[in-house]
Amino acid sequence: MTRDHRRRPAAKESNNRQEKDRQKKPRPRQQEGFAACEVERDVRPHLDNIGQPEAAPFAPDPFQDQAVELVREYDVIVSAPTGSGKTWIAQKAIEHELSLGRKVWYTSPLKALSNSKFLEFGQLFGAERVGLLTGDHKLNTYSPVIVGTTEILRNQLYDNMSEGRDVGYDLVILDEAHYLGDQERGVVWEEVLIYLPVRVRLLLLSATIENADDIAGWLASIRGNEVKVVNGGERPVPLIPLCLTDGSLSLLSTAAERTGPRRGRRGGGHRGGNPSERPAEALLDRSLCNLGELDLLPAIFFLKSRNDCNRAVDFTRYRHPEPPERAEARNTLIDEYLANHPYLSEYHDIFALRIRAVAAHHAGNLPQFKFLVEELMSRGLLTAIFSTSTVSAGVNFPARTVVIPQSDRFNGSSFSDLTATELAQMTGRAGRRGRDLIGFAVILPGPYMNLRLMNGLFNSPPNPIISRLDVSFSMVLNLIQIFKADDVKYLLSRSLYAWQSVERKTERNLRSATRAVWENFMRHLKFLRKEKLLDAKYLLTPRGAVAAKLRFDHPLVYHEALQQGALPIRPVLLASVIASLIDASTNIPPDSRWSRPPQDLAAALQAFHVAAKPITERLKKDGFPYPSFHAAKSWAVYEWMTTHDFTAASARLGKDAGDLVRLLLMTVEYLNQFMALGEDFPGLEDAIREAQGLLMVPPIA
Repeated sequence: MTRDHRRRPAAKESNNRQEKDRQKKPRPRQQEGFAACEVERDVRPHLDNIGQPEAAPFAPDPFQDQAVELVREYDVIVSAPTGSGKTWIAQKAIEHELSLGRKVWYTSPLKALSNSKFLEFGQLFGAERVGLLTGDHKLNTYSPVIVGTTEILRNQLYDNMSEGRDVGYDLVILDEAHYLGDQERGVVWEEVLIYLPVRVRLLLLSATIENADDIAGWLASIRGNEVKVVNGGERPVPLIPLCLTDGSLSLLSTAAERTGPRRGRRGGGHRGGNPSERPAEALLDRSLCNLGELDLLPAIFFLKSRNDCNRAVDFTRYRHPEPPERAEARNTLIDEYLANHPYLSEYHDIFALRIRAVAAHHAGNLPQFKFLVEELMSRGLLTAIFSTSTVSAGVNFPARTVVIPQSDRFNGSSFSDLTATELAQMTGRAGRRGRDLIGFAVILPGPYMNLRLMNGLFNSPPNPIISRLDVSFSMVLNLIQIFKADDVKYLLSRSLYAWQSVERKTERNLRSATRAVWENFMRHLKFLRKEKLLDAKYLLTPRGAVAAKLRFDHPLVYHEALQQGALPIRPVLLASVIASLIDASTNIPPDSRWSRPPQDLAAALQAFHVAAKPITERLKKDGFPYPSFHAAKSWAVYEWMTTHDFTAASARLGKDAGDLVRLLLMTVEYLNQFMALGEDFPGLEDAIREAQGLLMVPPIA
């Protein structure tokens, strides 16, 4: 019977006793039908270190104490390995601010992570002292601690600057601060850091940042405050990279030395359509058995697609031996959860959760199911989860091992090699502080695995953060509402983009970098002037002031339709039409089922498209991004609001359940922004409230 090390009191069995027991007898085969795993000699010493640290009072590391002290007087960047205790620093900083009667905003890049921190901080500081702002949820908004997404904070800064008000916060904590370099969302983080008043102290928390000193230098240059960098040093739990090949376990470095250079490279495009190119479920099942045999569970398997995760759950037949009380605890928690969420009772993965203690975890799952999986994993009640790389972004899964079967990832259009930062995020889930003495990353060789690349990445520093500043119409409208053109030019010169473009920090290079951003800004200004959203002096017209309140993708298209009366006031149609442009990058294949929506929806969509087509063509002609319309999204929202049949609405969308939830929640978020236009468009505010009421029912609420 396998011991659950993360729940076992270490005081009852010393590490010496564990070592003697292992020397007396070989590790048992866990289940009939699976071959025993061969372990190379140089791996054995690492396996002998498996266990749980002895119970002891929590003692912060020196870097944690240092950060807590410094943030009381300085802006601070904490760069430390995943799992080293950065959240504890945030908790102590918040505790100090509350003791002085001050207010704190805590940002995270993901709504799910914000929701988790909202609950966690509510337990620590009192539910009445913690609020939540994520675009689709607003709770306790006047609390001294606000947890929310970075986009919401950026929007609040726009509002405060336009109205001449100071922000009501004394400390802003930016968790997962390496998102400053995210291709799509990094610009929002950069804006927040530029717009925040100097008096508001900053605490940036991130996994190891290669150029933390560079970021600190930029912040000091624009804020005039000294910025302290606190480095967390080594991982608190050692990580051992291994390679599992045909039931034989070796060190990754050894396996990489035996492997010649990879010949050839796959072409672009997604691999999910060819069955021969899918990861072999039998290989995953055998690998799971080998991990169980060697006491390397629980594990997180990072797979390339949602479909692979689902198939892994469906075809896994390995059952990890466990004490009866562990299975009973798991089933009790599941039963309690289903009592509160009865619509999950028929969810396809519930059986696998109960019987095999495995689950898929990806963006296609219902959020409530993912929450259940996270709760079970955090309590040590699961054997393995099969996940896409989304779980690597901040979710606290206590796993002894992560398993990686490919050395690349799909970026939305093609496959690209993993980076050192991406690998560090994935392997950061292995071996959690206070739960394990050692963690493991197990690499599975295959047609899409480059062992030499992976071995090199384990020994490489993380990638530096590079500015992702990009000018958008929403940014231009809001900045020109607040500042004169010359002031905006000065503001852009203070961007991280300008800072990093100046190789020798000379005035000449600074002017060159600023000019490039400014020319792009002016290109947007001139288009807005042609659209009569700005006047000859580049000041907002009344129509421009309305468009400035729409802070999401493609505000000009929505604004044009609104001005022409092409956005219906009927709540169901209003939400459905708005949804047709949300997340326009999402690929929804054309299907004949979407060609004939209900007559009222078809008429509303036709009116919207007719009104939006001219502005869309002008954007396209001038080289600006323009949206694609998706009737399937509109019909899915319409189906949900009129029937509340989740299965039928998911079928209309033609995507996974989690995609429907995301679409509906984003529709709520977009409607919230239209609420600001209620004074200019009679009846709009009431229609929005009714539409949100129809949208926010279980399992969406």
